[in-house]
Amino acid sequence: MSIEEDAQIIRDALGGSAEVAIVLGSGLAAALGNGFDREAVPYERLKTLPFKPLDGHRGEALVGTWSGRRVLAFSGRVHLYQGFTPQQVTAAVRLAHAAGARALVLTNAAGALNAAYRAGDLMLLADHVNLTGANPLTGSDARNPFVDMNDAYSSRLRAEACMHARHEHRLHDGVYVGLLGPSYETPAEARYLRTIGDAVGMSTVLETIVARSLGMEVLAFSLITNAAGEETAHDEVTRIAGERAPLLAQLIEATLERV
Repeated sequence: MSIEEDAQIIRDALGGSAEVAIVLGSGLAAALGNGFDREAVPYERLKTLPFKPLDGHRGEALVGTWSGRRVLAFSGRVHLYQGFTPQQVTAAVRLAHAAGARALVLTNAAGALNAAYRAGDLMLLADHVNLTGANPLTGSDARNPFVDMNDAYSSRLRAEACMHARHEHRLHDGVYVGLLGPSYETPAEARYLRTIGDAVGMSTVLETIVARSLGMEVLAFSLITNAAGEETAHDEVTRIAGERAPLLAQLIEATLERV
């Protein structure tokens, strides 16, 4: 099955082309608000979309209308640390673009590098540092694979999100450092990473690169679940993400109106 065939499955379910795509990070299924009238398309139906079960990632595409936009939301992503290639990790972004989406909202659970951040805070990505050791455009047959990554995260959409943020959102603006994983950072690694970023995680950067190569506008949020370099457990990460995800949904919903 081709990506166009999968894209047609999405368009048929939506009743038209997608307008916005959302990728949900670990434990962030609740980042889709109650106003999102959706139906699920299991990943098994989408043959070009790889998936391997992982706690906090469901494995289904959710399609429907939210805030007046036709939305395609991926509940579950794959990662380099699971053994997938950069091209497989970014397959959902390419599928979303093929289905019509021209804006992409990325979410992730992340560890805090900035000492001012605490568990439950939200961070808008202003920029990123790709330390995964991979780039999904490597080997590209595009005539011009040299994608400009200035303003990779839309300054326009970030301004919209900030305008709707309230005190309880505890919203910051910072730099995300993307690592390969799956092990968490040692204290020494965390000290090093604090010199270059504000939060750290194992996703998002490759998806952003592909989205920008396709001309998509990108908005990304990190939900801070722990302090990098301190003792961390995945179930605690998903618990905190689940508790704070409804506040993230508020910001996404408010921003969708201007996408």
